[in-house]
Amino acid sequence: MSDWQQDIRNRTISAAQWASMVQSGDWIYTGGPGSDPVATTHALCNRLGDDPGQLHGIELWTQCSTLTAPLLRKADPTALYCLIHDYFFNGESRRWNDAERAIDWGHWGWSAGMNYLYSRWARREKEKSAIDWAVVSVAPPERGMVNFAYGVANSMTAIRSAKRVVVEIRPDYPWCEPGRSMLLPVDEVDYFVEVDTSESLYRWPQVDEGGIKLSDADRAIAQNILSIMADGDCLQVGIGTIPLAVVLAVKDTGLQHLGVHTEMGGEWIFTLIEAGCIDNSRKSLDPGRSVYNFMFPYNTERYHAFLHHNSAFAGYDSYYTNNILTLSKNDHAIGINSFLAMDLYGQDACGFIGGRPVSGTGGQFQFIVGCAMSRGGRGVLAAHSRDAKGRPRFVAHLPESTIVDVPSQFVSWVATENGIVNLSGKSQAEKAIDIINVLAHPDDREELERSAYDMHLLPRQFKLSPDRRYPDYLSERRNHKHVYTSELQGWEPQDNLWSGR
Repeated sequence: MSDWQQDIRNRTISAAQWASMVQSGDWIYTGGPGSDPVATTHALCNRLGDDPGQLHGIELWTQCSTLTAPLLRKADPTALYCLIHDYFFNGESRRWNDAERAIDWGHWGWSAGMNYLYSRWARREKEKSAIDWAVVSVAPPERGMVNFAYGVANSMTAIRSAKRVVVEIRPDYPWCEPGRSMLLPVDEVDYFVEVDTSESLYRWPQVDEGGIKLSDADRAIAQNILSIMADGDCLQVGIGTIPLAVVLAVKDTGLQHLGVHTEMGGEWIFTLIEAGCIDNSRKSLDPGRSVYNFMFPYNTERYHAFLHHNSAFAGYDSYYTNNILTLSKNDHAIGINSFLAMDLYGQDACGFIGGRPVSGTGGQFQFIVGCAMSRGGRGVLAAHSRDAKGRPRFVAHLPESTIVDVPSQFVSWVATENGIVNLSGKSQAEKAIDIINVLAHPDDREELERSAYDMHLLPRQFKLSPDRRYPDYLSERRNHKHVYTSELQGWEPQDNLWSGR
């Protein structure tokens, strides 16, 4: 046994032993997406209560809690003893909060959000840090290192913001090859807890991601987005059936030499690799590697088989994957993300609408803006023109108590089953006309048009010509770069095109 292995053995404790060290009032970071700790959370739940020796006033900080929230909901359904601060709701968290108002939701973006939390939590002296415990899941250690596997996202930031560090070692997690912030020396961990993943309570739910049923509207949206895609695109795909439909459409059309630089990785990457569409050969950054921030291993064996010691993948922290400046350097980046509502001004909401937290902004703002800043890049917002209950997705005004995720001046490509438009650079009247005539459901257009006139968005007398003189993407703007750097728009500085004019 090597020294580092002996070191781990000496500091390996049970989940119950860890929970016995927690004190009432402690703040605990319980991992971001893909790094949810389960055995320690279960042990913590067993200590919550009013009796002497039990815990209260516990605050947990997390993002997109998948395995942790169900345990806490069962143990403390009204958040009497333990409150979760969750910055991105999944279905379980949303249903729990709808029923009990038991979770404190936070609005942020992955990259900037963790910067803000780090600046709030971290201290020069570790023992003065705001977080008492950072607890995250890792793969079995190798070569004196722990590996954050599916949850590289914000794990390092949390660890650098905490007084003490605990890792749960999961035998079903692969050793994922690092891009950055994937590895932590074992001597920087205070305690190790081994997880028995044969326990059903501690296993990831298994989902047939390839078997998710798509609607005709999903497929129509995918075809519309496909009309602005080409070989060599670098993909970011968000959560939901619409991005999945795009992936399947790409597979069927056989686009080649695609790259991946994404927040959420998963089955969609595996599918396109197997189809021969992804090889990352034309990427400006990290060529030859699919870059991701986190994954949800909904098919444990398949994810493990694809990722374990596979250098064609690279896990990076959110400061890198979601950084607008990083995204702007990946040529032909295309980000595809869903939204909940958009008004006639062109501003969208995807996380908090009508006073109700539904999910979160996640990386939407960064990818919409960052991809648009790349050479030939596109940030695409996509949704059905009506929601599942038949309500219009496009409205005159966003509902009261709704948080805007992408302001109208940054919204560019928008797609529904009815068409796709680019709103960037357009006047307010042009935006309203495109939203009404192209994106909105046909049965909603008349009312939206009346609202547009009432809101003084459309001229009363003058009729705009149908041709708005917008360039075709593939023939005119495939290699266009916005002027956010010293580069000029399509010509070199020494070409004095204006001389003599």
